[in-house]
Amino acid sequence: MADNPLIPFLSSYAATAASDSLVDENVRIALKRHGVQPIEAKAPKLQALIDNFGSPSPVNVVLTGTAGDGKTYHIRKFYLDHLAGDEKAWINGGGIAIEVKLESGKTLKIVKDLSEVNQEVKAQILPSFAASLLGDDRDTVWLVAANDGQLLKFWRDANGNGSLDPTLRQQCARVYERIMATLKDDLSCDPQDVVKADIHNLSRSMTDELFGEVLDSVLEHPRWDAECPACPAADKCPIRINRQLLRGKSSPFRRRLVEVMEISKRNDKHLPIRYVLVLVANILLGDSRNLDRPLLTCRTARQRAASGEYRTTNPFNNALGLNFRERDIEKLPVFSIMQSFGIGLETNNRVDRFLIDRTNPALHEKLEAIDPIYGARLFESDRTSYLEGDPSADSRAFEEAMANQRRRLFFLLDTPPAGDSGPISPWDLTIFRFAGHYLDFIRSLGGGDKSVFDKTVRSLIKGINRTLTGMMTEESEKLWLARSIGRLEGGVGRITQSPQPAISGGSFARVFVDRHPGTGRPQMRVGMLIRGKRDDSDAAFDLRPLQFEYLMRVSEGSLPSSFSRQCQQELRHFALVSAAFLNEFSPDDNPTVTVLALSKTGQIQTQTLEI
Repeated sequence: MADNPLIPFLSSYAATAASDSLVDENVRIALKRHGVQPIEAKAPKLQALIDNFGSPSPVNVVLTGTAGDGKTYHIRKFYLDHLAGDEKAWINGGGIAIEVKLESGKTLKIVKDLSEVNQEVKAQILPSFAASLLGDDRDTVWLVAANDGQLLKFWRDANGNGSLDPTLRQQCARVYERIMATLKDDLSCDPQDVVKADIHNLSRSMTDELFGEVLDSVLEHPRWDAECPACPAADKCPIRINRQLLRGKSSPFRRRLVEVMEISKRNDKHLPIRYVLVLVANILLGDSRNLDRPLLTCRTARQRAASGEYRTTNPFNNALGLNFRERDIEKLPVFSIMQSFGIGLETNNRVDRFLIDRTNPALHEKLEAIDPIYGARLFESDRTSYLEGDPSADSRAFEEAMANQRRRLFFLLDTPPAGDSGPISPWDLTIFRFAGHYLDFIRSLGGGDKSVFDKTVRSLIKGINRTLTGMMTEESEKLWLARSIGRLEGGVGRITQSPQPAISGGSFARVFVDRHPGTGRPQMRVGMLIRGKRDDSDAAFDLRPLQFEYLMRVSEGSLPSSFSRQCQQELRHFALVSAAFLNEFSPDDNPTVTVLALSKTGQIQTQTLEI
């Protein structure tokens, strides 16, 4: 019986951290070895490259990000497919592919991977590259792929190279300073226009749409229909069962993966496209029966189908890499990120009662209709033994079975609408209980539900007030920039030097929440509205999911000490700089200190003292 050649090709993505999938050229070799069509998704910046270098006035372009973001893939598609470049020159060119004469008359120089360029070649390209970036050479433009660290190291090393001409070293120092500032602020070009280049950070390019394209490129690959129907185990094959759970835009499993990727990205834990492929391939092929062979083949898949034993092919466990040894997971950041959510370990009484007592039969039936394989079929015997108090039952096995079912719930449950506390939320099964709220809040910033925005801002203000004052205040409209007396670094404050609080929706001193243009995260600022013109403080409180989770929990009355110190320090800095900004608008000859106290209704009362 012929095996599907797509399966070993997918295994090349999921097998190890040092997989061929991490190198663009090796993927092309693997394609030829297995004889399958490539797994491809749209290169999101390809059209920008085509438009730029096809224009009368092209500019330099640097593709940066992290390993596996598709930088070399973008350049290969542009050079070979759009410019009809020479493939031999591409393969044999090392870090530099070739020089190309553009329609504008300018010369394009391509560096397909700066990390591949040896020191001798770096010394050769340095003067021209620097001159072009600084605008001194208008006849040459560059297209360069480089990881953030490699890009900065290239210019830092040149600046520190005592053997270079002093003028060139000075140029390199200017380029290094401006590129570092541009990357630090997540900008696509130098705001001072010293470095003349478009800098595309592909780490920011993973969108819901692109994630869906990557999934579909795997799940709808033509080899599935060409090879699998002839297999007698096709209907019971665990690989095809797992594939079906991910197929289609209506798949809750697929939707939850998108949301996890989104939360991870907002926490600066970006997953490049290649690691998304690792994740998808492992969901399909993962098998925990033998940790030395953690992936299914067509042969082992037929064996699982014949026995009807699917416990070890659980796709919800595979999404966390539980078919790998712990030491291997450490080498695969995609699974470290997935496990950082605590999926399967976090729970509450309501969730566990649902799993054990079936408190919501309609929901149970709905989940069984979506997935009839990994739910009651695997859990019923453990559940029955627990309810009957079987003394021979293995408690550790039951705990493991419960964790498996919690993971299944997380990936299959619908997220309740904002403000609806009725249904079970999948995010209650993670350490980010407010992750769904966070995503709703981001959507509200883009023109979504204004009531969600207003309610969330009030909760955030209450959380900040409680954190800064140490009082269980109910104040959610006015932001009091409190501080401690003296220099106690860990102290909470009962005083403020601001003449008045910043008010959400106020007409003078005001709280603003906007989306950062680079990261897309919400940022809170204190600003002034003077004759309708907005003047903001330099300090912005960056609302990552971690900080959002902290403030929302504090607003509800808890103190999540596991991550409170970092959040408190960031908040204190935000409060100090914002208070200094507001004080610029108060008379210098009449400084005051405002003492804060708590009223019986939980509101903040003040008493102003002149200094």
